[in-house]
Amino acid sequence: MWRTFRRIITVSAIIGGVWLLVVKPAERLLSTTTHRIERGLKEVLGAITNTDTRVVEGRAEIVESAEISELALLDMRMSATRTIEKSAELSGIIPLGTKKLIVRGHYQVKGGYRLKDGVSLRMVNGRPVANFPKPEILSVELIDYDVLSEDSGWLNKIQPTDRAQILRELRNQMREEAERSGMLNTVESSLRTRLRDLMGAQDVTIEQSLP
Repeated sequence: MWRTFRRIITVSAIIGGVWLLVVKPAERLLSTTTHRIERGLKEVLGAITNTDTRVVEGRAEIVESAEISELALLDMRMSATRTIEKSAELSGIIPLGTKKLIVRGHYQVKGGYRLKDGVSLRMVNGRPVANFPKPEILSVELIDYDVLSEDSGWLNKIQPTDRAQILRELRNQMREEAERSGMLNTVESSLRTRLRDLMGAQDVTIEQSLP
């Protein structure tokens, strides 16, 4: 009986020692490591987006804001050319001539992300995973334009409304050309590089699940 009691005491002491010397320090280390990782995610996301961030359920996310924030990652000067040609007739019978206007516009085009609720950064199996919306053209600003050709019909003259029209069309054309140019792929690559450098990771997964 006494021998059994001593064995129970010995086993209890061993278990208690293991708990105090191994399990508790491991729990504290794990908690400290987790906190450090979460804080690192919060700081990296804040540095990338230049917004206030917080940690929610192990992931860093931007704080909700009534204002729409933008993250511009690529700024390029681009040009596009457009032509408008219009013929006119008097009463559908008498030709008034054809006017033709060719304009080349020079633009500053910015590509990046419109930051919205849901933008986040987390670790999955030791790998950073960022959740961002799809990259898009943020702005197309006219710098200058050149009139390459301006021909009026004999009674069908180039009007200020024609110039305003072609500049509107040029801006839309420039946006479409920028999207087709591969600029948005470069934007995403730039985001991945920045995250990888700040996280010290070999690779980063970017999910585009936001609307």
